[in-house]
Amino acid sequence: MASNKTCFLKQKTQTGKAFASIAVSFLVTTPLVLSTALTSAQADEGHTHTDETEYFVGLDTLQVLTSGTYAGLENPNYNRLTFLYAHREENPTTNHFHGIGAYSYSGSKDSPTITSTNTNNRIPEPYTQQSPLTLLPGTGVFSGRLVSTPTNEEYSNLKTQPVLSLKNSTESEDQYLFNSSNRRWQGSLQGATTGLQLVSISDGLNVTDKSGSNLFNSVGDIYTVGSSDNFYFNPTFWTNATAPLGTYSATFKLIDNGTTNNRTALGESGTFSFDFKVEKVPEPTTTIGLGVLGVVALSLSRQRKRIGNERMN
Repeated sequence: MASNKTCFLKQKTQTGKAFASIAVSFLVTTPLVLSTALTSAQADEGHTHTDETEYFVGLDTLQVLTSGTYAGLENPNYNRLTFLYAHREENPTTNHFHGIGAYSYSGSKDSPTITSTNTNNRIPEPYTQQSPLTLLPGTGVFSGRLVSTPTNEEYSNLKTQPVLSLKNSTESEDQYLFNSSNRRWQGSLQGATTGLQLVSISDGLNVTDKSGSNLFNSVGDIYTVGSSDNFYFNPTFWTNATAPLGTYSATFKLIDNGTTNNRTALGESGTFSFDFKVEKVPEPTTTIGLGVLGVVALSLSRQRKRIGNERMN
């Protein structure tokens, strides 16, 4: 913990200096600063968030917890569906998953309580302190709406697949991710029919497919994502372009509806939420400045993520 704190303070100081440097340079030569900052950010990232799968559905095969406060206790997620976020690191050998929709323990180890969610149950992940995902003006069937859109903003690509979709990938980065956590998430979904159940949703927020068709009519509805280990899911969240400014959220859980031939269904996942924001569209004269600030914010988010990864894994 002391090491993490020292690292965070050091990174915070360095980021503050970097911010000041960028701010001064911005006053002198905005186009050059913005171009350099964006190039640096893209090089640091090593990939874009617009073309990769960030979210996965896995089956937890860990029977007993091996680390943390509750080490030695039965894993409350064993044989349950789990909604996962993939952390693809600069060093791909450290790629790993974070359980977003997962059960957890609370209270003392001697008499713990099982909770159907966890403290890291939101997107963007709370520990990163990243603001909610931005809803942007849509086009086509989404004209006149603000929609979720894949950008280079972390967590923005909502594409979701089974963990086993990585199995035959020829990319070493995918294989490191697939085999992370001692292959904990490689349980097969064979025979399962994975459904996404709407638990709650903010007024004015909607969830559709790419054609604009609603996936849910009311809370409690279940949308069938796919069967076994071969599916692709990419929802779109939207509000009206005139929606009040603020944060909009939707909460879900995964369930298995594949019970034909007396098959025993896999356990449902813990609940998890997506947070989005509707904000005032910036004036054209401030767009470049906000772009620079966005690059600095992205850098801060990466630093927090690295520290959080050390603490959570």
